[in-house]
Amino acid sequence: MKFNLILVSLLLIFSSTISTANPGGEVDSVSSRDCAGSCHSSPSTNGQSSASLMLEAPEQVYAGLLFDLKSTVGNVEVSSNNMVGLNLLINDDGAKDLPSNDGWEIITDPNGGTNNFVQIVDTFSPVSVVERTWTLRAPSEPGTYTLYLAVQHGTPQGGVAMTGISEPYLVNISEVPENLPRLSPSWDPPNSRNIGEETLIKIETLFAENITVEMKNGGEITTLEVVNSEFIIPESVNEGVVEWRVIMEGEGPVQTSPWFRLSSTAPGWEVDELTLYLQGFGLMLLFLGLVLSFRGPTSELRKEYSEDQLFEETPQSSNQTTGSQIPEGWTQEQWDYYGQEHLNSLNEGGQQ
Repeated sequence: MKFNLILVSLLLIFSSTISTANPGGEVDSVSSRDCAGSCHSSPSTNGQSSASLMLEAPEQVYAGLLFDLKSTVGNVEVSSNNMVGLNLLINDDGAKDLPSNDGWEIITDPNGGTNNFVQIVDTFSPVSVVERTWTLRAPSEPGTYTLYLAVQHGTPQGGVAMTGISEPYLVNISEVPENLPRLSPSWDPPNSRNIGEETLIKIETLFAENITVEMKNGGEITTLEVVNSEFIIPESVNEGVVEWRVIMEGEGPVQTSPWFRLSSTAPGWEVDELTLYLQGFGLMLLFLGLVLSFRGPTSELRKEYSEDQLFEETPQSSNQTTGSQIPEGWTQEQWDYYGQEHLNSLNEGGQQ
């Protein structure tokens, strides 16, 4: 029984560090269309979304360089949580459809991460249009590439997972001209920071003789000071997104980077796995101690029972001569003191 209790306590302690659940459904992730947002839905509970879906890229996209891709969702009825899952893909087959399979790299998704599936909460309705921007690095090889935008969402009545996918969108990737001012292919912008922290960013460029950094400040655009290719984005006091871009000048045509997004969030909980397991081990020892402590009252009961039994048996031992007949010539006092010894000697003689 004690072993079973200890085993159950160990399972409870360690399962809390191994098993997790997401009651809200799918989360932002790198996902294929066959799984993003609808892994747990059966075909009988799926429907075709009426959403109008569009993608839009700049006219000129260079191989290996960064650019903004705009996604648009309109004419859609969703559930009461106003949430829609967006999935950026390279085909509509439901297999081998991740952008990375064609050489695309997602630098910043609409939520500030690097995922091809994101969940967006906005004013989705049949009369509204919701736009979101993805910052991508184009494939390193020039050519014509295809992108798709897929969606997954609920319905006002609930119980049905609606899915849809856009028409193919073609992106022409050109070879980078010589001496074109540009960001270094190995440089990636930061995506997130904690509230209350300044952010120092160092820009890495190629063929750029002068760089200017602009930041959106409400409805205005301000210029940040750049020293030795470094600049500082001021700290934020609330959660939100700061947008900034780089303008590069050199021998070639002036180039402007996409708007980079830097998300400010409150510091999350940091969990040290070693500490967590040590705490679990400590809880195990505590539980084991509680189990063993139940032996205390049992031992005391056994001790009490033994003492009572001894107390009851002792008078019988001391009065063994009381019921015996006093031999002739013995007084009562003699018999009380020496009678047992006399009986013992008689028993030993009889045994011989």
